[in-house]
Amino acid sequence: MDIFEKQQTIEAIKTIVKARWFYASVVLLQGIILKLLFPSTPLPNDFLIPLIFVSVLVLNFGYWAYLRIKPENINSLTLKFIKFFQVSLDQLAIAAIIYFSGTANKQIIMMYIVTIMIASVLYKAKGVILWTFFAMLLYTGLVFLEYFGLLPELAPEAASQTAFKFLKGETNFTKMLLIGFNTYMIAVALYAVYLVNIFRNREKKLRGKTDEAIKKSELLTLQTQELSKTKDYLHEALTKSDAARVEIEKTKAELEKANLELQAKVRELEKYGQVTTGRELKMIELKEEIKNLRETVENLKDQLALNK
Repeated sequence: MDIFEKQQTIEAIKTIVKARWFYASVVLLQGIILKLLFPSTPLPNDFLIPLIFVSVLVLNFGYWAYLRIKPENINSLTLKFIKFFQVSLDQLAIAAIIYFSGTANKQIIMMYIVTIMIASVLYKAKGVILWTFFAMLLYTGLVFLEYFGLLPELAPEAASQTAFKFLKGETNFTKMLLIGFNTYMIAVALYAVYLVNIFRNREKKLRGKTDEAIKKSELLTLQTQELSKTKDYLHEALTKSDAARVEIEKTKAELEKANLELQAKVRELEKYGQVTTGRELKMIELKEEIKNLRETVENLKDQLALNK
């Protein structure tokens, strides 16, 4: 049982449990009214009616309490047992009421239709057919028990307190009742199977859409992961780009600083060169003057020597 089927089953059982509170209360209320207004009406005794009703309510409360836990914590085998009891125990409870009433010719047999509707919610076509057959078998058995006088003895005045005919020894009426009940049950089963097929087709479509949605969700998750990776990559690239830009700005600033320093050195060198070049030119000029003075001195010496 996959998680989708488990959730569907849990929701269906919860709905049935809620409905059972209502129709079980209606059956009890009808029994109490009949007991008060028509004490000799064929019904279970004052102890059995509350016992059957309390048993049904206790089980119903147990189902409700168990199904309140999270679906993933519900055991699949336990859920299958609960699913099985939703129909079987209701049919047996109806059979118990009929048996202890002393006659199978009662209006409560209509409640078997309710159990077939319950089966249509929980089971596929085969399950509906099997539970229909079980209901027919139970009721047919009860009819035969009454026909052969094997049901609990009724009070003599009970016949005057009911609008229905008792079946003990009534061959034709018993046959008519069985044919009518079983025919109606077959008709109900066919209708329930038709509903089951509609529900199952809708369920298949819903499951198909759910699977498609899951695949799309997985694809979106994958795309989101890829986008997240791309975002991280772009963020990392931008971070590196910012770091590179900062480094370039730093290098540019250092380069400008170095360029300024170089220009200052060049200016200093040019100034020094100008000073040095001026000195050199002055030395050459002085040397020339000294040379000229020496020549003048020599000439003067020579002239002095000639004058002597």
